[in-house]
Amino acid sequence: MAGIVRYDLPDYLSRPGVAPAGPIVIASRPPEEAQKIVDAFIEKNWRAIAREPVGELKYPYLVPGAVYQDLWDWDAFFTACIIPPGGLPYAAGSCKNLIDAPLREGRPSKKASVDGNYEYFLHPYPLRAQFAAVMLKRGALSSDWLASRREVLERSLRWYEEKCRDDEGFFLWQTYSGIDNDPSVYGRQPGTIAGTDLACFMYREYRAMSLLAPTLGAEDIYAEKAEFQKKLIQTRYFDERDRRFYAIDRNIDRKVPGHQQVSWDTRMRFDSSSNLYPLWAGTAAPEQAACLRDMIMDEKQFLSVAGVRSHSRADSRIYNNEPMGGPSNWQGPVWGLSTVLNVYGLVRYGYRDEAEEVARRILNTFASDIEQNGTLHEYYHGDTGQPVLKPGFLNWNLLTFRLWRNIGEGVDPTAF
Repeated sequence: MAGIVRYDLPDYLSRPGVAPAGPIVIASRPPEEAQKIVDAFIEKNWRAIAREPVGELKYPYLVPGAVYQDLWDWDAFFTACIIPPGGLPYAAGSCKNLIDAPLREGRPSKKASVDGNYEYFLHPYPLRAQFAAVMLKRGALSSDWLASRREVLERSLRWYEEKCRDDEGFFLWQTYSGIDNDPSVYGRQPGTIAGTDLACFMYREYRAMSLLAPTLGAEDIYAEKAEFQKKLIQTRYFDERDRRFYAIDRNIDRKVPGHQQVSWDTRMRFDSSSNLYPLWAGTAAPEQAACLRDMIMDEKQFLSVAGVRSHSRADSRIYNNEPMGGPSNWQGPVWGLSTVLNVYGLVRYGYRDEAEEVARRILNTFASDIEQNGTLHEYYHGDTGQPVLKPGFLNWNLLTFRLWRNIGEGVDPTAF
């Protein structure tokens, strides 16, 4: 993008494992054929992201692949949801390592490195209960082990409530999110932005804690909190004028002189894929879900030849496909995560035809990359579908495993 200063891209692209393996031609083929190619590749290669216990990481665990070698929270979670059965010990081990990671004044860690260091600066995703619930559903975690971690799960959740929640119940990003350069959050003051995606994760975390309450031997105080978040998302994050969800700037001067209180919401009007999360989380009202469907299926906005863009093409102030890492680029490129979660969201609200169309695109892209490069990449150009960065990235690309079958059967592997 003109006028935006980046680090020296040629130097960055020369790092091992960063430059694309090569261009692709996205072949059009029956989705069942593309799915077979993707499934066979994942079955053969998932072990490349499996790691044995080392140092403080006492259980086997998963890494994203490519140049990444650490255990990351949401990366491991989404990979664990769908990894083939042989990978379940690594999936469950990732969950255990994250739950057992030391808390710093109640704060969970974002990642754990092979040298035993933990990351407490970046905002950790609220998903430990979700992780545990999915692993319990997949038979990879025992109820007894989980019950023994009740206090840790409760204390972790209290950190979000005490340190990240404001007086109206909005949860605020303390640093930029896993959607690295989401313009609603990136570069903003810490603790001021209520992200739509964060609210959805908190809703799901409360739902998971409610589900796990009998296993934990705990009182279910979480179902009501989940419903509060759902109502907040539907009524405050949704903009009736624009008919879409936005993050909200909560940097309000409570000491403003005068007799009028600030009773309005200042919305961050950026069309990031982070604002599509209510579809996947099930927090959108039916009419709001219809608006999200229209945005996703509009080729001038989110629908790409390769899947779902990470930012709307119509938001020309932001939209770009530059090869970036640190922050990774979520301002346009197609990611496996931003695509597949929306596929499952479309199915959730009854839009199966639309879900199949999006699935066809990502499966064809992945199958073509596998056939022509022998690998998958971290993300793909939002206009051309070309690989942009990091060959060997598996991670949540595994969410495409059995995707076509899951659509037909109404199965969402991330559900608990």
